[in-house]
Amino acid sequence: MLTCERLDGPLVRCQQCGLMYVGQRRHDFTFATTDQGKSRALAARVEALGLVDASVEAAEGPWREKLFADRLRRLQRFIRHGRLLEIGCATGEFLQLAAQAGFQVAGVEPDPQTSALARDRHRLDVTTGTLPEAAYPANRFDVVVMLHVLEHLDSPRQTLHEVHRLLNSGGILLIETPNIQTIWFRLLKTRWRQLIPDHYFFFTPHTLSRLLELTGFRPLQITSVGKPMSVRLFTDRLRRMSPPLGKILTHLIHALRLQDRTLHLNLGDIMLAFAQKTPSTIIEP
Repeated sequence: MLTCERLDGPLVRCQQCGLMYVGQRRHDFTFATTDQGKSRALAARVEALGLVDASVEAAEGPWREKLFADRLRRLQRFIRHGRLLEIGCATGEFLQLAAQAGFQVAGVEPDPQTSALARDRHRLDVTTGTLPEAAYPANRFDVVVMLHVLEHLDSPRQTLHEVHRLLNSGGILLIETPNIQTIWFRLLKTRWRQLIPDHYFFFTPHTLSRLLELTGFRPLQITSVGKPMSVRLFTDRLRRMSPPLGKILTHLIHALRLQDRTLHLNLGDIMLAFAQKTPSTIIEP
C-alpha cells in the first residue's frame, strides 16, 4: 500500500490480478453522472496541490494538435473511415482532426464548458454528460477512442462493457492510459507525475490486456508512446516532482527564450492500446 497526498486515497494492489488502484476514496472525483459540484471540488483540490499552471496549459494548444495528429495516424493503421466516438473529448481537437480525415465523428464530455466549446467552436456533435447518460444505441460506432479516460473512471470494466455494446462487430477501440510498470514509478514513488487526485486505476500492459479480454476485446497492439511538448510544459511537469527545481528551470528557459522549443519525449510511462471487438463470450461484471 502506498499513501500519497496527491491521490484520493491509498494505492493498493489486487492480490489476484495485480491491478493497482486507489482503495478507499476520500472524496471520489469519478463521474457516474454530470456533477458540477464534483468538478468544482476537483478543481479546488488541484489548485490546492499546485498541480496545474493555467497559463502553461493554455499555451500548449499547438503541441496538443501535433499529439492528436500522431494518435490519429496510428489509428488509421487499423481503420481509415467509419463512425467514431470519442469518450472524454474535451473541446474536440481530436474529433476535428478525425472529421477532416474522413471519419463521421461524435463525442461525449461531462464538463459543460468544454463540451459547449466543442459544439460552438468546432460545430461538432458532442453530448454533455457521461457515457451512460448519452444512451447511444447498440452497434452504433466503428471506432471508440479513450485518451486518458480509463484511469479516471468509477469502473473501467463497466465502461468497457458499454463500449463493447456500442461497437459494431470487429470495431476498433483505442485507449491511452498511464503505465505504472515503469522505472519512474519505482524511482519516484509518490512524486511520479501520474499520481494526481482524479487518477484511480493504474494499469500495466498485462492488467490492461486482461481487462480487454474480460470485456470482449482482442488486444491488437499495446505500445509505449511519447508526446511532443513545449519546453515550457516540460519544466512545468518537473515542477510537480520538485518545485524548487521547476522554479529554477522556468526562470532559466524564459531568460534563454527556450519556452516555445519542441521536445519529443517518451518516458515509457504512457501506453497506447488498440483492441478489436470479438464475438466471444463476455464475463459479466
